[in-house]
Amino acid sequence: MTIAGPSTIESLVEAVAQSAPAPLAIAGGGTSRPRPADAAHHPCAVLDTRAVAGITAYDPAECVVTVLAGTPVQHLADALAAHGQYLPWDPPIAGADATVGGMIATGVSGPGRHRYGGVRDFVIGARVVDGRGRLVASGGQVVKNAAGFLLHHALVGSGGRLGVIADVSLKVFPRPEATRTIVVRGDSLAAALEAHERLRLANLDLDALDLDGPSATVSARLAGAADALDARAARTIAAAGHAVETHTGDAEAQHWHTHSIAWWPREGATVKVPVTPSRLASILAVLAPLGPCRASAGGAVVYLHSAQPLEAVGAVLLAHHLTGAVVRGAEAGRRLGVQPSPAFADRVRATLDPDGRFR
Repeated sequence: MTIAGPSTIESLVEAVAQSAPAPLAIAGGGTSRPRPADAAHHPCAVLDTRAVAGITAYDPAECVVTVLAGTPVQHLADALAAHGQYLPWDPPIAGADATVGGMIATGVSGPGRHRYGGVRDFVIGARVVDGRGRLVASGGQVVKNAAGFLLHHALVGSGGRLGVIADVSLKVFPRPEATRTIVVRGDSLAAALEAHERLRLANLDLDALDLDGPSATVSARLAGAADALDARAARTIAAAGHAVETHTGDAEAQHWHTHSIAWWPREGATVKVPVTPSRLASILAVLAPLGPCRASAGGAVVYLHSAQPLEAVGAVLLAHHLTGAVVRGAEAGRRLGVQPSPAFADRVRATLDPDGRFR
């Protein structure tokens, strides 16, 4: 069954409370986890959060915004752009249907994570509806130091298993004055890995550094003052040690768009695998037989898209002492490979969802 889509935080709280203790599936835009094709026959109630949308507070001078979870990511990005600001971690799945709540629950960061950190580093507060229909607040709407357990950070990458995100407060940044992307197209993956390593170690203050395995393409983005980019680009080209292409403007935007994981097919699963940059070559050799891979954040994470059964993917990860999280696909939120100690996570879930409602 589908629960009537709430449009306010109050009605969201009421919908969760009134449906207790029935199992509950949270449905956002369907870009990370497909929406049920037939909610009437879904094994648990489906809560559509897309109507709980809108920006409730925004102070461009303080670079802080509070937004309801059902708000499209693109709507938020457009509102920030009007004030010359943006989401520095470059949400990679930010199409017309992707929601802010889904962005937080999935926890996927884009190329900008290399310089600025991931989405978790920008979440300063959130409110979530727990399994009993209680509205729980964590953090706030100002940037400050905090001690103790930060629930709003735990929501990032939680896959909707801790509760229904109601709203979130984010730090945002001024958009750089200018950007430029240097592209190395290797004649083999080994050549691309060599260029990637040279750029990673060259102390170039790169805005982004990604490697696409199937096309053996390395993309290095520079950002900052326009009058400094020529000299910085020259140093980057010299460090690459290969022939390069240089992209700016619309061509640059298109390059990053087509090299986003959002372009991978909806069939199969996308798995995020944290890695050590110095082991990138050996880890890609392990993962590439499972499907196409893209390394991001200077080789600190690999995204694998695989059509193989998740049990087979998990077995490979486990054999090589790797952990992974499904971030796109029917089982988004599932953990694979080496599992972290569940004791603390289980205590958090038991506190927020004592009846085990969220699926």
